[in-house]
Amino acid sequence: MKDVLMDYGNVNDKLMNKIAENLTKHYTENIKTEEVSIVPCNMGVLIKFYEDNPYRAMLSTTKSGLIIGAQSTQRYKSNETGEMEENDEFVACAEVIAIGPKCENVKVGEDVFVIKHIANPVPIRKQGFYVISESNILCRVFPKESKD
Repeated sequence: MKDVLMDYGNVNDKLMNKIAENLTKHYTENIKTEEVSIVPCNMGVLIKFYEDNPYRAMLSTTKSGLIIGAQSTQRYKSNETGEMEENDEFVACAEVIAIGPKCENVKVGEDVFVIKHIANPVPIRKQGFYVISESNILCRVFPKESKD
């Protein structure tokens, strides 16, 4: 009896997965990212995090192997397990993709530093977009204006 219930459970799981797959395919296959505009509401800012901070100082290594200039690295070797692990940054750099109608201080294309855990993911075609309120942006990065 237990074997019959186990087989029924496996068949039921497979059936439910197939239904979910078909529903997902039906509702997403006709949506193309190029055909929609993503505009945050009010003071929202649509951002995309950089893989690596483009403003981090370059690393150099001495003859003895000491690494100089490492503020924090994305991957490091764990002392406990000996395996490579990801470093979860608290503050991260992102590019501004779009801004809401009430945003006053941020422009599209600028780089900003934000607290990574405050940003809310926007699940559109696995693009890696996040929305954050303009008031939660820590600072903006843009080129200095030349004084001629």
